[in-house]
Amino acid sequence: MVKLKTVDDAIAYIHGRHKWLKTASFSRIERLLAELGHPELENQYIHVTGTNGKGSTSKMMAQILRTAGLRVGTFTSPFIERFNERIQDNAGMISDQALLEAVQTVAPITERLDQELPEGGPTEFETLTAVMFVYFQRQAQDVVILEVGIGGTWDTTEVIPDKLAAVITGVGLDHMKVLGDTIAQIAEAKAGIIQANRPVIIGPLSADADNVIRTRAQQLSAPVLAYGRDFQRVGSTQQQQFGERFDFSGLADITDIQLALTGEYQQVNASVALETVLAVAPQLGIEITDDIVRQALAQVTWPARFEKISDAPLTIIDGAHNLQGIQALQTTLTERFSQAPMHIMVGILNDKNFEAMLKMLSGIPNANVCVVHFEAPHQRQDIDEHVVARLQKEMGISYAYDWQKQYAELKASEPDTPVIFTGSLYFVSEVRAAIKRIN
Repeated sequence: MVKLKTVDDAIAYIHGRHKWLKTASFSRIERLLAELGHPELENQYIHVTGTNGKGSTSKMMAQILRTAGLRVGTFTSPFIERFNERIQDNAGMISDQALLEAVQTVAPITERLDQELPEGGPTEFETLTAVMFVYFQRQAQDVVILEVGIGGTWDTTEVIPDKLAAVITGVGLDHMKVLGDTIAQIAEAKAGIIQANRPVIIGPLSADADNVIRTRAQQLSAPVLAYGRDFQRVGSTQQQQFGERFDFSGLADITDIQLALTGEYQQVNASVALETVLAVAPQLGIEITDDIVRQALAQVTWPARFEKISDAPLTIIDGAHNLQGIQALQTTLTERFSQAPMHIMVGILNDKNFEAMLKMLSGIPNANVCVVHFEAPHQRQDIDEHVVARLQKEMGISYAYDWQKQYAELKASEPDTPVIFTGSLYFVSEVRAAIKRIN
């Protein structure tokens, strides 16, 4: 039997579980939760999926509900600097001791199920999900905001028996090997979190995705609240480099909302978060006032979402890691940083649609784009200099193996020129930790 004495042991144990057994079954996680006494039944949930925007939307929902006086748990992925970020409550990240104790509770059962189940015991994500349920059983919440791992229909988090609402922030082409290679197929997977007679709140969708999700909602008699039809942000009232200012119209009309996060897409995420909170407030027995909303959204921060991490030079990290995310970043840079040159340093995985992503970034007229190497996790690989060489003439991009050396040279030679890091959450997490140590 494995012995877990420290939090590092616990985290290594979770990461050591096998990673991919995507099957049309919840048999492993259901068996694990049954052996644990069904901790998932102790809380109520808001379930969140979407190609982009899940983390920011979840964070904003949590902040509004906490400001309204509730105990709110969150389960998100991936983490930026510390594994503990994935499980949070009003006190912040799960403590090392609480994480260790929860894993110590789960691990003996997963070890036994490894021997008893023909297909093997729980996967890495199933184990982590069980750890989260155990923690929130011990630290009871008024509501848990539960972000899917991938997709929806057969995502481990869909094991919950009931939910206050389902949230679908958007549908784009990502995780195509798992979810399908068309928008309609991916939308079908994400529509799997819709529950009968429970509201589903959706962000901006293409016609194909909207049709799939509305059809599924109608089959389940789930009322739909759709961005652009039932609620929306009512335009920026002020253009600014960082942060957002806008009005909201939906289940309530709220003016002059100041958002700490940056990018017009964050206005959309905030609108989805706000409409969801307003929809579930009666079930939670709370009132969401204009002042609660303004106070909460002015305080929300979310690492690696157009985050300024240094002033000399102005250094921004953004975890855009797919075409939809890169398009949002391109829009923000074009609208707000078009007056002077900038450097964009891109660390990108080779299983992404990297050619389209790089073409989009290289199309920013005042941007110098440099692809850089980083250590990708879980046997994945970043794109190498041979790939960049093939694209260099077409796109005018360059390559640097050592991003830290490249950044130091830019810092010394062009201290007034902004530097933006993007391309992968794994990459910008590495950048964030390294530059914070320097500063």
